[in-house]
Amino acid sequence: MSSADVSAAGAPDATRTRPAYTVTMLSLLMVFSLMDRQILSILLEPIKRDLGTSDSLMGLLTGFAFVAFYTLTSVPIARLADAYSRRNIIALSLVFWSAMTSLSACAASFVQLALLRIGVGIAESGSGPAGQSLLADLFPPARRTAAMSMLAIASPVGVMLAFIIGGALNERFGWRMTLAGIGAPGVLLALLWWLTVKEPPRGASDASLVDNKPSELRQTVRYLSSLKSFRGLTLGSSLAIFTIMVMIVWSPAYLERVYGISSAQVGLSLGIATGLGGIAGGLGSGLLAQRLMVRDLAWLLRLPALTSLVGAPLVAGFLLLGKSPAALPLFFGVAFCSAAMLAPVMSATQLVAKVQMRAVAAALVTLMFNFIGTGLGPFAVGLMSDILAPRLGLRALPTAMWLAALASLGAALAFAIGARHLRRDVIRA
Repeated sequence: MSSADVSAAGAPDATRTRPAYTVTMLSLLMVFSLMDRQILSILLEPIKRDLGTSDSLMGLLTGFAFVAFYTLTSVPIARLADAYSRRNIIALSLVFWSAMTSLSACAASFVQLALLRIGVGIAESGSGPAGQSLLADLFPPARRTAAMSMLAIASPVGVMLAFIIGGALNERFGWRMTLAGIGAPGVLLALLWWLTVKEPPRGASDASLVDNKPSELRQTVRYLSSLKSFRGLTLGSSLAIFTIMVMIVWSPAYLERVYGISSAQVGLSLGIATGLGGIAGGLGSGLLAQRLMVRDLAWLLRLPALTSLVGAPLVAGFLLLGKSPAALPLFFGVAFCSAAMLAPVMSATQLVAKVQMRAVAAALVTLMFNFIGTGLGPFAVGLMSDILAPRLGLRALPTAMWLAALASLGAALAFAIGARHLRRDVIRA
């Protein structure tokens, strides 16, 4: 099946919503989301010293403290997004998570900071799936992957800004003022989004006759879980996120702890590598996948399989070289390969899901890769680091980070299996 087989003739109603402006605004909103989510990565060492915690607890803070309630609330909020205004849900989410980020500056203990991070997780669970569903109604399938690539590059840009701005602010003002300053602008962005973005008609970019009635959650989960391609892309993206989250969360602490590099220097170097690598990977894979899917839709998952396979030795090389100048280009490569899976996976998710279940489909994928990748990844490495520390000392953390390379290999296998069934599952949808 080619992309022409699944593209719609036109979407006159969607054009009134200014697709280009909407995808730009949504990408900017996602940048703020990733900044607020990943700002703790560059602040782990000063927070750990100030609050007197361990690597395990800091891994819990950057992982499960965020993911626990994100996981519980993402699907219910996505159900609301499939039935009500996605624009309004996204605006409310942005206001709430920005406020929680700024309030984190007031935390006097690990427990208080964890509770506020849970608040960030709850709020951010309302933005991603709703945004993907909204874009699917603005762009027909033949153009959708390129649009999704704009969301894909928002992740590395957000991480880059969190590293660069967070590292610089921490050096000058400390971690508390850094959190307060990072969260505040989101409220103004939410107001701009609410005033200038319109809600597109559901199914506007697809065939003229579609069933817009939201399906029952149990029916949706049963249908999606029966698709081998959906299971493959979900597991593959979960393991790919495991890889990049381990690298993003623990690489700054590794370089500061083992080599004594300052947070500002680490933030600048890793931030630029993450941002440039992620932008190149997100845009490049989105455009390439859109061209390749014309010949065979399976390339939407074959491409992430290839980049995940390449990512494993890049992770290993970075951990082996450490402070060497050659380590930074390898980190660039890791960021490139991780971002390369995002746009194709988001596009494939919207293709295999029926119109009335798109937000829930995106939420289920996001739920799993946040639980496995964002939650389990940093926590598992932190726990292993604490276990190995009595024997390995400063080498405990980089040794534990080798889990990221193994996860990348697993992602490649899962994507490859899912690609074999993608064409058939799109026909079903």
